[in-house]
Amino acid sequence: MPIKWSAVAVSDKVDEMEKLYNSITPTLWQVLEKAEELRRIPNLPGYIDQPAHSLVLKIQNFNHSMKSSCQCIRDRVPPDALKEQRKVLEYGSVQPLM
Repeated sequence: MPIKWSAVAVSDKVDEMEKLYNSITPTLWQVLEKAEELRRIPNLPGYIDQPAHSLVLKIQNFNHSMKSSCQCIRDRVPPDALKEQRKVLEYGSVQPLM
């Protein structure tokens, strides 16, 4: 059963999201590193350490969530529909298989 939505558009948007994510990843890792450095300050009270630790966990969770969400979307795009729609865009119509 053919889909009524554009598999190509979905795939392209996920590519764009991943590209944007990849562009901010180095900054996120720098923030994570600084938060971990903050946590290593001697005699740091818990009321400072706890939100810094929370920040570390949120960044780690965001990274994991971003990757898994993009992959989940990709996994739900029917590969045959994507391939077929890309052929149509490339050639203007579907070429019959011989």
